[in-house]
Amino acid sequence: MPRPHFRQAFQIAALTVQLTTVLLMSGTPAMAQTPAVAGPGAASSAAPGAPCVLLFGQGRNFDPEQPAANRRWDEANSAFNLAVREPLAAAGLPVINLVLPVSAIDLPRNLQGLLAEVQRRGCTRVLETALFADVAQGVLIARLRVYPVLGLLGPQAAGSQPRIGAVAYTQQKEFTLDARVMDRVNPSRLGRVMGEEAMAALVGPRE
Repeated sequence: MPRPHFRQAFQIAALTVQLTTVLLMSGTPAMAQTPAVAGPGAASSAAPGAPCVLLFGQGRNFDPEQPAANRRWDEANSAFNLAVREPLAAAGLPVINLVLPVSAIDLPRNLQGLLAEVQRRGCTRVLETALFADVAQGVLIARLRVYPVLGLLGPQAAGSQPRIGAVAYTQQKEFTLDARVMDRVNPSRLGRVMGEEAMAALVGPRE
């Protein structure tokens, strides 16, 4: 059994579910709405007219009875997401950041908001960032996944909506879960490292 302070820091609510499941659902989504919540670290490096990558982040560990822990997860996921952006933007890749809080658990609404932003910005890929605790396995998971956006390029039927394709790239790192894991991992440093490693999948291999 986890220690009390350990459980408080990393408890996963029964309602916690993964947006990845929704991203992989088939079928045409309903009319997109405004994104549920845009994180305070939202940023853009997109050049006008250039196909961009939407860097979408959200945590998994929401607990309505632990607002302080929720804030820490939001801060960690925002720092991780923005740090992944740094090497990509430095390489000239147009990047749009969108980070939702862990409390945004309405997955259909989140997906609709994501698709609305993709369509508004003209992004052709989604890079999903996630930093979350898997208490059952005793690990902290940092993960990047790249999805193509389908239905934006070429002729489009009237009223058609973009949709998310199958996962094209996954990078995942796991760390032993304990009360000091965030101090050891450092989300900002880890995000830069993983963003650098994902470069080849997004911009091609370097010379």
